[in-house]
Amino acid sequence: MDKLCQKRDVFYIAGYDPRGYRHYYAMFKKNLAEQNTLLKYDYTLSKAQVDVYPFWQIQTPYTSTTYTFLNWNDIVKKNWSEDIKDALSDCYSFFRIYTITGLFLKFGKESPHQLITGYYPFFYVLLSLIFTLVCAFGSLFCLQNFHVILGILAFILSLVFLPKMLYKLGKKLAVFWIARICSFCANWEKNSQGELELRIDDFARVIFEKLKENASDKNYELILSAHSVGTVLCINVLAKVLRKCEKENISFENLKVLTLGECIPLVSYQKRSFEFRKDLEYLGSKNLIWYDFTSIIDGACFAQVDFIRTSGVKAQFSPKYFSAKFHTLYKSKDYKKIKKDKYKAHFLYLFATQIQGVYNFFEFIAGKNKLEEKIR
Repeated sequence: MDKLCQKRDVFYIAGYDPRGYRHYYAMFKKNLAEQNTLLKYDYTLSKAQVDVYPFWQIQTPYTSTTYTFLNWNDIVKKNWSEDIKDALSDCYSFFRIYTITGLFLKFGKESPHQLITGYYPFFYVLLSLIFTLVCAFGSLFCLQNFHVILGILAFILSLVFLPKMLYKLGKKLAVFWIARICSFCANWEKNSQGELELRIDDFARVIFEKLKENASDKNYELILSAHSVGTVLCINVLAKVLRKCEKENISFENLKVLTLGECIPLVSYQKRSFEFRKDLEYLGSKNLIWYDFTSIIDGACFAQVDFIRTSGVKAQFSPKYFSAKFHTLYKSKDYKKIKKDKYKAHFLYLFATQIQGVYNFFEFIAGKNKLEEKIR
């Protein structure tokens, strides 16, 4: 009976995304409906409500789940790149932090796939700049033989319109989205202070209070789930929750962690991330129920990299690392399309699956059994 879950809280931390809970609720609603149809589930969903944080409820014949969206998109919006100048700044941050310091060698050793993804925006911008200058000066030298004014006009038009065209193309190819993620993590020590630090404190507070309230309930579990850059926040939040539990002698036996598409090494590999690694080392001294899912087709994650061990901290514990094995969850023709859409591949952890497999997000966060009974 202990392995059945009658009551569950899920606290979800999204990635570096300016879209708020309405977007994520709509995505959740659409995919839950699809999952009900495809795998014959009978899960029902409430409307989204807002208390301290937005939340919605999922009911099954056995389990009641409250899904709380720990929003920080308002902070993301204030730092969101909007134009070519911001995109160039993001690429410069990446080059300054990850290339000049030699950090790219560490990425290349632990995750060559992520190294390629990380440099993708940088080389796109560099080649775009070279292409624009070649076109501008080429047109100037070629056309000035016919008419000087014509050559100057072509030169100016190349400098004005080509960058805009290449910027639009880059947005479609997810170039600047990846650059924003890398840039934000590259500057984590600065970005995690002030308003974000206060928000992380508050995330830890609400999670701890819920754990404390249900500490003695054997039919309860609390899942802290995070995606993408949200997994970076998750490290700080989780460490604060556990320290509060230890301080007040509250059991965290009901706490489970589910990280999806993580990019923690973008922060933990940096030499100056001293405080962040202290939190990792602290978590590595605990015995937690923690599952980490990544995928090789998700270019924005570190697929199955042991981010605690490779970050150089002393630890006796590591999460259990799994591949989501997306190729087993979709029909072949649909999977081929998904692989080509890098943006969709990064969010696939939150989507309905066509075939029952090891990974099933909605079963993890709403099914009748406790999380450790579903993942082996």
